[in-house]
Amino acid sequence: MVALTMHAANRILEREIPYEAVEACRLAAPILNENPLRFRYKDLVIVAYKAGSIPRMISVWKAGEAA
Repeated sequence: MVALTMHAANRILEREIPYEAVEACRLAAPILNENPLRFRYKDLVIVAYKAGSIPRMISVWKAGEAA
């Protein structure tokens, strides 16, 4: 399970981000902690952290676009 902040959910819709971003966040869960981490997955840049034991995505954008 991956939780999305309201900001992340809006960014996914506004920027036409593929569902793979949520899957990438789930795969990165073992390296996440309470501090936000920015990482790349394919052509996406994802910012996420772990709240309790659940990965939480803060924001996401395509690597060629400005944050």
